Amino acid sequence: MSAIPAPLDRDAIDIVLFNAMGVLYSAADDVGDLLVPYLRSHGCVLRREEIVQLHQECSLGKMSSADFWATAGVAGASDEEYCRNHRLTEGVVAVLAELDATGVRLGCLSNDVSEWSKLLRERFGLGEYLTDWFISGDTGVRKPAPEAFTGLCRRLDVVPNRILLIDDRAENVSAARAAGLQALRYGTAHLSTMDGLRKELRPW
Repeated sequence: MSAIPAPLDRDAIDIVLFNAMGVLYSAADDVGDLLVPYLRSHGCVLRREEIVQLHQECSLGKMSSADFWATAGVAGASDEEYCRNHRLTEGVVAVLAELDATGVRLGCLSNDVSEWSKLLRERFGLGEYLTDWFISGDTGVRKPAPEAFTGLCRRLDVVPNRILLIDDRAENVSAARAAGLQALRYGTAHLSTMDGLRKELRPW
């Protein structure tokens, strides 16, 4: 996929959806950069592949976060302690506030554990700007599965082209476009900062 995004049809966009990890939050590989080290610090001896599989099951709503910690074999781990390791992407709140002021509807479409997603949005006050949350732990579908996109269009009752997805993973951007959504890939040389994203989204 080209690093240069396809031209946006800004006049058609009613809803802008942000991915969480790597866009709203600075850690793009939250499992590798945050979760695995956190588990290791609490005595987890599972192989990385096993941790990834457990995380995927939890992020599909197949187990609770409490069951995840128990299955990972860690003592003393908690949602609150783990989530304290996450950081907002620099400048993201300014972008959200600027978009919110235009009247465009804002939301989040992300592969994440339900309990962790709720804790993070409350901790950082993102609910002030993002009114729609489509989290795989709640919906049971992870991107880039086509149903992740067709399902949210049904729930929003919006035609795909009126939604813009901002995601850091190429496979998710490709799948969103294949489903008819507009999409930008964040984190490329062309869109590497929130200031760059703000400029890309103007003249909103």
